[in-house]
Amino acid sequence: MSTSTSAGPAPAPARTDSGVRGWLGWFALAVVVGMQAGTVFRPLGSAGETRVADWVDLLTPYAVLGTAAVVLVRAGATRSQWVLFGVGGVSFALGKGLHISANSASNVADTVVADSSIVHLWDEVVSHLVWYTGLFVVLLAVAWALRDVEFRVGPLDLLVGGLVALTLVNTYIEGAQPVLGLLFLATLVVTGLRWRPAPVSRLLLVVGGLGLLLLLGWGVAWLAVDGSFFPEFSELGWI
Repeated sequence: MSTSTSAGPAPAPARTDSGVRGWLGWFALAVVVGMQAGTVFRPLGSAGETRVADWVDLLTPYAVLGTAAVVLVRAGATRSQWVLFGVGGVSFALGKGLHISANSASNVADTVVADSSIVHLWDEVVSHLVWYTGLFVVLLAVAWALRDVEFRVGPLDLLVGGLVALTLVNTYIEGAQPVLGLLFLATLVVTGLRWRPAPVSRLLLVVGGLGLLLLLGWGVAWLAVDGSFFPEFSELGWI
């Protein structure tokens, strides 16, 4: 089993799919739903002074990291890949927890608390940076583990990859981290190009390439229309 971490093209996959593809689909679903849980579950309303969506969102780290861990096991991940996953997983869970806590504070009726700069810092800046970076590192760990695994990539897989790309774009726009998103998506594209012809490279190119086009398109379009720099959907009154 190859453990090379060189930046060159990937060698021909040495192992075949042992349930990897199915669990990769569950991982993608966890990312799509979990990264947009606040919007997806908003119609569930409130529970006392809290929102039901926030309670459901507590399950997101378990779903995302749990399914990713199974993919790594099925792929026969190396120690280095597990270490990368561990770093990303801790960052993802930490950032998610910070976000839920600070976001709950920003939704209280007391405007002095809700609009305070310290709440904004932890809710909209620090938590997003840690949370999004953690997810990106987890994605890299999963992709690296799959680099030498042979599995089928069909139209449905590419469609799911497109949904992940759209989810990441939504996240970077509404989370006010477009520059970070551009960096992450461009890295996925470069990695996908350098790892060809490994099957996972096709998924990386779909997620990174489509995501990069959508995010760049959003930024350029709004800059041309009214000079806005990556406006958030909530700022436009869309959500």
